Amino acid sequence: MSSERIAGHALSWAAGQFRDRPAVVFRDQSFSYTQIERRSNQLANALIGLGRLPGERLAVLLNNSVQSIESQFAAEKAAQAYVALNARHTVREQAAILNDAQASVLIVGPEFRDSVLQVRLQVPTLRVVIGVGWQDASVLDYESLLTRASDRAPRLKVPADLLLRIAYTSGTTGQPKGVAYSIERFEARLANHFAAMEYGLGIDDAMLHVGPLTHAAGVHLLPCYLRGARNIVADRFDAEEVVARIAAERISQLMVVPTMLGRLLEVLAANPGADLSALRRVHYGTAPTPTSMVHEALERLGPILRQQYGMTEAVQPLCVLYPHDHLQDGLPSQRITSCGRPTMDVDITVRDADGQPVAPGEVGEIAIAHRGIGEVAFWRRPDLEREAIRNGWYYSGDLGRFDEEGFLYIVGRNKDMMISGGFNVYAREVEDALHTHPAVAEVAVLGLPDARWGEVVAAFVVRRPGQASDADTLSRHCGELIAGYKKPRVIEFVDALPRNHAGKVTKNDLRDAYLARHPQGDIAK
Repeated sequence: MSSERIAGHALSWAAGQFRDRPAVVFRDQSFSYTQIERRSNQLANALIGLGRLPGERLAVLLNNSVQSIESQFAAEKAAQAYVALNARHTVREQAAILNDAQASVLIVGPEFRDSVLQVRLQVPTLRVVIGVGWQDASVLDYESLLTRASDRAPRLKVPADLLLRIAYTSGTTGQPKGVAYSIERFEARLANHFAAMEYGLGIDDAMLHVGPLTHAAGVHLLPCYLRGARNIVADRFDAEEVVARIAAERISQLMVVPTMLGRLLEVLAANPGADLSALRRVHYGTAPTPTSMVHEALERLGPILRQQYGMTEAVQPLCVLYPHDHLQDGLPSQRITSCGRPTMDVDITVRDADGQPVAPGEVGEIAIAHRGIGEVAFWRRPDLEREAIRNGWYYSGDLGRFDEEGFLYIVGRNKDMMISGGFNVYAREVEDALHTHPAVAEVAVLGLPDARWGEVVAAFVVRRPGQASDADTLSRHCGELIAGYKKPRVIEFVDALPRNHAGKVTKNDLRDAYLARHPQGDIAK
């Protein structure tokens, strides 16, 4: 039995340290540490009062808001396992995750009112739905629950191996793939984050969160909260608004995916006098960033770029390319094509097909070890654990190489996965959606390089005889089954798919032939 913890202790500790200082700013409202503490305590006590037991799964379907933060904190204090749904998913995808997690509670915003009523019919374990800003006969009102509950921290004693979160990432088969985090493993992740920080972070800092807090943007939320920094939460990414807020609210930290960085640079090019004097770090990553974009960012932003390499299955960050690594003798370094070197508590090796480490310069699969990595758990998927974890090492499916100085370069993936606009897209899931259309006989889905999105999803389709469906029809069909960012931006019809002697489709041949016909940058229309 692992040692015990007080559920949510770190959150309450931070509130005690920083009390009336601003913790969260959303739209035109500012919430102090004391207010966030009391409101998250009220929600935690309300959940306990509804009969929720430690380890039960609490799901949220919320856009960025103060409630999205309160819900996350309350889940931890009530010892519930937090499951964040992707707001861009379809009803079918959300129901699949809720069923896989066996969620018993769902907190949902008003913009999802219609879809959640459909979802509820498909999830038999879902016993309580809490509406933020809405209610009906079968949906409890969020604010009413808080009003009736105590604002004192529950202070539940729980084992360190209690399930804290399930983070879902798409599987290559299209099935939901949940990565389970215990309290202890999440603590190791947080400690690694702080150990990797080369910059000061404190009460004078403000971080602007422009992406979904349920995804990559949320990685920085808790570290900022624990250090007394302000968390400025945006509804959505708007480059003009970001530039204005950096000046008006003295933003010192910003995290962007490549598509956001590209748009930000366009706005700065049109506003060369913009006040960026408060900005000390721009964190970027989650997808390949074009070298030309990094060069321009260095020119317009200065030496404040910081790239992180991480993944849902492992601790964050695995590698960091620090600001000083971006430059050599005052000029952009060749290292900017790398993702940096491993962080202090992380071991990374590049291995061949037999699992043996390869020499610097040679390409192989990236394998990772970290304190607690041996307990990586795929929720209800022991098959994935057997496949990915060998002798205490997690085999990531990413392909890479080290240089002589220990910098890691990602060169591809052996799993059939794309990253488009910062979101993971798996070919099999898109292929499955296309295969359900009666006009599709065969299909192969792959990623094509794109300067704006990192990669775009492309589908090569063989029509059934006598069918004349067009690309727009297939795109709309996909939109009914999978999230919009997963839809193919390129759909080409072919007479046959190329195959090797074993009968497997050779996607590299499709990709090479397409790129030969289309100049790079002329892909996504």
